[in-house]
Amino acid sequence: MNILIVEDDFIIAKHLQFLLNGFGYEAHDIATDYPTAVDLLATKVFHLAVLDINLNGYQTGIDLADHIRENLGIPFLFLSAHDDIAVVNAALQSAPHAFLQKPFQKITVYTAVKLALKNYRLAALAGETDTPEKEDTTVIKDALFIKEKHMFTKIMLAEILYIRSDDNYLELHTIKKKYTIRETLKNMIQQLPVNFFFRVHKSFIINLNAITAIDYVHVMINDIEIPITNDNRNELLSRIKTFS
Repeated sequence: MNILIVEDDFIIAKHLQFLLNGFGYEAHDIATDYPTAVDLLATKVFHLAVLDINLNGYQTGIDLADHIRENLGIPFLFLSAHDDIAVVNAALQSAPHAFLQKPFQKITVYTAVKLALKNYRLAALAGETDTPEKEDTTVIKDALFIKEKHMFTKIMLAEILYIRSDDNYLELHTIKKKYTIRETLKNMIQQLPVNFFFRVHKSFIINLNAITAIDYVHVMINDIEIPITNDNRNELLSRIKTFS
C-alpha cells in the first residue's frame, strides 16, 4: 500500500514516514505544499494520503482534500496540531476518513491509518465514495489501453497473465511487467472477452491461456498460486473443456 505524506515540517514528515514504513506500508513520497502534492498524485498511484491542514503556500491541506475527493476518490486523513474549533470544523467539511492529532505516537498513527482505510471501505460498500466515474481502461479488439498520466498505454490481451484487485485499484500482471491502475474488477471483467478471461475469485481474473496447472484450491500460472472457490473451479473446468 502506497501512502503519500503531505507535511511541511521536515522532522515531523520524516518521523511519520519512519513509522508508516515500519508498519509495512510504502511511504516514500513527501510533499510540503499543494502543487507538489497534486503533481505526485497525478504521476503515481497512492492508496492513502496523510494531509497536514497547514501547508506552505496559500492552499491548505483542506484544499488538497477537496482535490482528492473530486478527482481521485482515495482515502485521506488529516494531520493537525490545531485546537481551534473553527479550523477543525472546516476540515471536517471535507469528510476525512480519520483525524490524527499532533503530537502523535506510534499507536495513534497506526490506529488512524487503519481507521481511515476501514471507513473508506465502509463508505464504498454503502456507495458513498466519490470515486470518479471516468474509466481509465478501454479494450479495443485484441488490446487493453490503460491510462498513464496523459496518454493511453497499449497492452496486448494475450500478454496479460492475471489481474489482482486491491480495493479500487488493479494490478495487471503481464509477461513483461506489472501495471497498477485505478479500476474495479467488476468493470474490468465486463470489458474482457469471456472466451479468454475468467474470474476465479473475488480478487482475481486469469487468462485461460496462461494456466499451467489446477488443483482443488488453486490455479497455477507459472509459479504463482491463485486461489479459486469450489464453484468457480467447476465452472472453470467446464470452460476449459469448451475452450480446448
